[in-house]
Amino acid sequence: MNISLVPLEHAHTVWNDVRHYLEPAVERCNGRWTMEHLCAAVAMGSTQLWIAFDDDQKIWGCLTTEITQYPAKRVLSMHFLGGEDFDSWYNLLLEQITRYGLDMGCDGIEGVARFGFWKYLQADGFEKSAAFYEKGMKNG
Repeated sequence: MNISLVPLEHAHTVWNDVRHYLEPAVERCNGRWTMEHLCAAVAMGSTQLWIAFDDDQKIWGCLTTEITQYPAKRVLSMHFLGGEDFDSWYNLLLEQITRYGLDMGCDGIEGVARFGFWKYLQADGFEKSAAFYEKGMKNG
């Protein structure tokens, strides 16, 4: 299995091959993003697109990341993840994005994930520092 950061100039060539992996994650973000917004962010380079693929060039999954600059810390934020046979490429993905984050001057990696994903994150030294709660509000 191979992991690659998709170069900005090639993002449009793989988008249709990864879109179906990202849609379920985008649908769970309660309207914060749409697929059109995510596609535009990848095309502009503000969001990075990572793919997992085999030697036959079959894409097994993907991840989007963004470098987030807080006032006192810079982190690599994992946003949307999806794919098949995750166990076969997760460790390699984490290695690659960690190396990228370090190269970009990041102090850490962060992300919000569904509860089931904790089994991967916990095994790799992530700390569960908070739960994310939300409530919609309407005028009137």
